[in-house]
Amino acid sequence: MTKTDPWQRRIASQRLRLACEPFSPEFVRAAPRAAESGGLARNLRLRAVAGCALGAFVLVATGCASPAQPEPVDGPRVVSAANADARAAPDAHTRAGDPIPPFSLTPQLMYQLLASEIAAQRGQVGSAAVTYLTLARKTRDPRIARRATELALAERSLEHALPAAQLWHELAPESPIASQTIESLWMATGRFAQAEPLLRERLGRARADRRLPETYDRIARTLARSSDASAGLKMLERLAAPDAGEPAARLALAAVAQGAGDLARAAAEAEAALQLDPANEQAAILAARYVSQSPRGTEGAVALLRSYLEREPKAVEARFALARLLNAGGSHDAAREQFEIALKQEPDSPPILLSLAQLAYQMKQPQVAEDYLRRYLGLPGTVQRDNAPALLFLGQIAEDARRNEEAIDWYAQVGRGEQFLAALTRRAVLMARTGRLDEARALLRGTSVPSARERAQLTAAEAAVLREAGRQKEAWELLSAALERQPESTELLYDHAMAAERLDRLDAMEASLRKLIELRPDYAHAYNALGYSFADRGLRLEEAQGLIAKALELAPDDAQILDSMGWVLFRRGQTEAAIGYLEKAWSRLPEAEIGAHLGEALWRAGRVDEARRIWHEAARDDPENRVLKETVARLRADR
Repeated sequence: MTKTDPWQRRIASQRLRLACEPFSPEFVRAAPRAAESGGLARNLRLRAVAGCALGAFVLVATGCASPAQPEPVDGPRVVSAANADARAAPDAHTRAGDPIPPFSLTPQLMYQLLASEIAAQRGQVGSAAVTYLTLARKTRDPRIARRATELALAERSLEHALPAAQLWHELAPESPIASQTIESLWMATGRFAQAEPLLRERLGRARADRRLPETYDRIARTLARSSDASAGLKMLERLAAPDAGEPAARLALAAVAQGAGDLARAAAEAEAALQLDPANEQAAILAARYVSQSPRGTEGAVALLRSYLEREPKAVEARFALARLLNAGGSHDAAREQFEIALKQEPDSPPILLSLAQLAYQMKQPQVAEDYLRRYLGLPGTVQRDNAPALLFLGQIAEDARRNEEAIDWYAQVGRGEQFLAALTRRAVLMARTGRLDEARALLRGTSVPSARERAQLTAAEAAVLREAGRQKEAWELLSAALERQPESTELLYDHAMAAERLDRLDAMEASLRKLIELRPDYAHAYNALGYSFADRGLRLEEAQGLIAKALELAPDDAQILDSMGWVLFRRGQTEAAIGYLEKAWSRLPEAEIGAHLGEALWRAGRVDEARRIWHEAARDDPENRVLKETVARLRADR
């Protein structure tokens, strides 16, 4: 069985964005008639919700650009800064009184705008972006060019975003948002010769307006993700030459040097910024981060932060950074000491309490973690915080201890927000586990969500509930039906593949994963799931290793992918190489299945006592794990 099941493995924080529900086919057919009759809102009873199709009418009629389609959760980051620029507050070219090209809002144009917005809300963002770009070229309206840019950025399509942003900048040359968007796109794609003059002008204005820190920060974030960060670093050196005495300029150089892989230069620039401003907490934190990645390593970073905290003992964020470094280096007690010092300085700090809970949980002290979390929830109402992470954490602790009813109660307290669906899913799965399958399914089906994406997530959760009850075929059928309605849903494709794998429908599993890879070529776990499924069955091992290698390239520190690489190497007879990957995976994520694999590799290598020790540790946390029990029984290691 494949091991990358997100519903049963662990709770993951989900970045959920609200979008409008898809409009019905009747709306599409009625739009031209309604536009001609002038009774659009009355005839169709539209809800004026931001981002929906009515935004197209508002855009043209009032000059207000409608919001971009929500940015995808995962994917290439090269346009994220440009997307942020494009989604900023309306600039001077969208305010009333600015010159607007004289064109008529004809029924045909109204229909095209509405149809494009409907397409975008239904997930066909690319076609909507193309239509908007065509209309922008025809009307020469900067607002429509802006919308074309927003949609292209939401789709992560540089092919469409670049011409749309160039047209927007051409039509609105005085717009700072248009300028920043095209600058970001040029930088992200390595077009530095085009970007440099605009950046030089922007830095000149920032010097006059005393806004250098935020300007350098924005430029650095884009350059660090550029397709050619080394060339970007050279350009930034030229641009920042007048500002060598500015900490912000040195920090920008550090960030871009780090993006270019020059870790020693990154550390040197950040330390130079700290020397220019010894009290600068951000400079100290960044310098420590870059030093930790340089040959001086964690020890050098810890020394830097300890020195800084001697001068600035009340710098809580720097103390946080020190605690995290100590924890990552295995010095858990020292890390906890630093967090406790910070807590004495800020006893009502939600981040400190949550960090202490996480550290206690990591140190296998669940009761201590629970105490910190209860203290978090008991903070005065005047303290701003989001209770959802603490409620989820308490649910996880109760679930680990097999206190399922208590866990259900904690999850039920998570309200609408980013963590809502994660909590709802765990709640439903536990209800099914305790014999309340029908109630769990009714809970999921009765929950209203505002987007097709979230509806797909609820369907995947219902499939997980069915799997929990052992009804694998029903889970498969549920996901197959949902996939017919949403054939390009990445959530449904992945879960559909996993459901097929559990039924040994390898052809269907491979088809869904191949389509997912086509839609999301940066999705590491799609490659990993396919490669691991082959490796676990001893099939197409060379191809399996290639798929897992691609996944590892995309997510080099992911424990499950490291485990997959170790397992495929083990299957190919490369036991010593396999042990190296499996030990690294186990150190990052000591879960039962990884322990089963590592133990078997050690067993084959003749390291029997080590194998038994690993299996014992794995069984302590998950004694009923099927893979672990099968491995020990097959090797007769329990004798």
